Amino acid sequence: MTRLITSLLLCLGALHVAAQEETLFGDLNVVGAFGAPIIEVGAINGEVGADVGGGGALMLNNMFIGGYGMGTSYPEYTTSSGDERNIRFRHGGFWLGYTPNPHRVAHLYSSLKIGWGSARLREDGEDIATDRLFALTPELGLEINLTRFVKMGISAGYRWVNGISKLDGLDNESFSSPTGLLTFRIGGWGDTDDWDEW
Repeated sequence: MTRLITSLLLCLGALHVAAQEETLFGDLNVVGAFGAPIIEVGAINGEVGADVGGGGALMLNNMFIGGYGMGTSYPEYTTSSGDERNIRFRHGGFWLGYTPNPHRVAHLYSSLKIGWGSARLREDGEDIATDRLFALTPELGLEINLTRFVKMGISAGYRWVNGISKLDGLDNESFSSPTGLLTFRIGGWGDTDDWDEW
């Protein structure tokens, strides 16, 4: 009887070890983190200029998840009544990305920014009109490992903006634009021992 009970306990123990719980993100490991200045060249109301911002994220294997913020105040706009206004455009939110083969000197880089913000018409530093907006910016390009701690990404994307309805003569298409981006990701990656020599 004792042998039977012992055998049953050993079998139950073996089943418990073999039947580990499976989870959706169980295989993801935090391998590093980074901060990143970002320069985005695009057009607002047909005027080409640069949005400047930054972000940060945790690396989960070859993916990253974090947040970003971008903004600019370069465009000038003439309203329907002939008044000169500056446009201030800002958005921020979630930043997701994927970089396969990050240990290679040059590798694919992709990301998606999902953000909320505002567009304002301003005169002499005062807001004349304000609108809330939603911005979605997918991008795809190439990333180069400059050093063991710095990666430079050069990519192209499209900034899709929705929600503009209160700015005199401006609409969603005025803020939506193809974009070119330059990103420097600076941090610790957890893969430095595996990098190719170059």
